Formats: sequence, C-alpha cells, structure tokens
Amino acid sequence: MNRMELDLMRLLHGEMPEERARELRAQMEREPALAEEYRRLQESWEGLALPPAAPVPPGFAQRVAAHARTEQSAPTPGWVRAAAALALILGTAVGVGVGWTPAADPVHEEELSTVDGSLAESYLTTLEDLEP
Repeated sequence: MNRMELDLMRLLHGEMPEERARELRAQMEREPALAEEYRRLQESWEGLALPPAAPVPPGFAQRVAAHARTEQSAPTPGWVRAAAALALILGTAVGVGVGWTPAADPVHEEELSTVDGSLAESYLTTLEDLEP
C-alpha cells in the first residue's frame, strides 16, 4: 500500500486534517485516475454495510422464557459449579498474565511508535494480509 492509498482511506473515513483533505480533493479534481481510485474505495467501503436485522419470530420470547423456567427447576451438580469457578480463576490468571509486559524493549518501542492506529491503516493492512 502506498501513501496515497492510505491518504484516500483517511479522507474516506474523515480521519484527515481539514487542510490536507482540501488539498487532496483539489488534487482529485486535477487527476481523474485519483478520483476514480477514491470512488472505488468508497464503493467498497459502502458495500460492507450489514443487512437489515430480521424480525424476531412470533412467540420466540415466550419459548425462551418457558425453556428458562424448566432449566431453572433442575439443580446444578456440584462438579459443574466447581468447574465454572476453576474456569473463572484460570481465566483471571491468564488475563493478568496477558496484561503483564516485561521491561521496555527499545526495539519494540520504536516499532510501536510508528503504528498509526487509524481505521484506514488497519483496514488497508488487513487487505494487504489477505492478498495472495
């Protein structure tokens, strides 16, 4: 991905400073190929919209409530409760371990400082990863 594609994505998502956005729009007026690339990106982005939600089937809430009432009446075995408690404890320990970071590594700090973190860059990076 080149810098211009990244700028077009930032413009599309409204992540670009207004002055630079004006300059890029003026450049698109002068260069039809650039305007076409922007139009293509815009169509691709708009094509990612989710379809409208389907309506809930009639009687769904009543069936769920009835099922919950029948499940509530059955006692939970002790081993299930013990397994759930163990999973909670292990999950917490793993979560704490994932959040722990060793002493700062200057090599990795430099790499992290170059990451933009914008939606446009993450989208384009993902597209690059998907290319064969």
